[in-house]
Amino acid sequence: MFKLIQALALLLLSTQVCAISNIESERPGLPNEGWTGHVEFGIDGKTGNKREETYSGAAKLTNRQSNNIYLGIVEREYGTTRDIKDTDDSFLHGRWIHILNDKWAAEGFAQWEEDEFDNLESRSLVGGGGRYVIAADDKVFSLAVGFGGFREREVLDLGTYEDKTWLWRVNTFAVYKHRLNDQIVISATAYYQPSTDDFGDFRTLMDAALSVKLTDTLDLKVHYKVTHDSEPAKNLDADPPIDNYETNTEYKTTLVYNF
Repeated sequence: MFKLIQALALLLLSTQVCAISNIESERPGLPNEGWTGHVEFGIDGKTGNKREETYSGAAKLTNRQSNNIYLGIVEREYGTTRDIKDTDDSFLHGRWIHILNDKWAAEGFAQWEEDEFDNLESRSLVGGGGRYVIAADDKVFSLAVGFGGFREREVLDLGTYEDKTWLWRVNTFAVYKHRLNDQIVISATAYYQPSTDDFGDFRTLMDAALSVKLTDTLDLKVHYKVTHDSEPAKNLDADPPIDNYETNTEYKTTLVYNF
């Protein structure tokens, strides 16, 4: 129990701060040859004076064929407060990674997402880049950085009109994963994605995750993340006015079934 409390403390201290989604939260080391994957389920709720229900689910499927890794991710979250919907978002991601050597890999990806209560009608993107492993021990830890870019199409529902944009963004990230023991793995990830047209238009994400192995196939996972969008949805002429926060935080607990 003391080690578990230590891990939770490390998790919370590793971040000081959903336009960006983290797909890097995994155990150290490369996936095994063939097919692997997991599904996640989360339920949060309150009754009595506050009636709140939130359901979340996610699935990840990975296939490794020698030096090529293919993965797909699906996420869905839905919630209500006093029977009024206040959470509704979806996320799809596909990625190909080609291992060049022990340090370098090239990758390409495509992604789509929507978030009704962030006024995001849709965001679709396609891009690629490279990643470099600074240091790693397959059984203990890994530290890697990445650099690339993507083309993004975003549609915001601003009440009185739709705002549609096409732009290029730089994609940079750093990710650290560490196995504390046979049962506990922690990870910390940071993204920075500025627009190539205006570096004052940027998004950042800092995400920490803790995974506790309960059985050979079942894990308990805790996520805590902070996102920042320098230009969130805004339309003061709408009714009600739209003036979203630049910075948002989120924490989530899920059960993960591995196969």
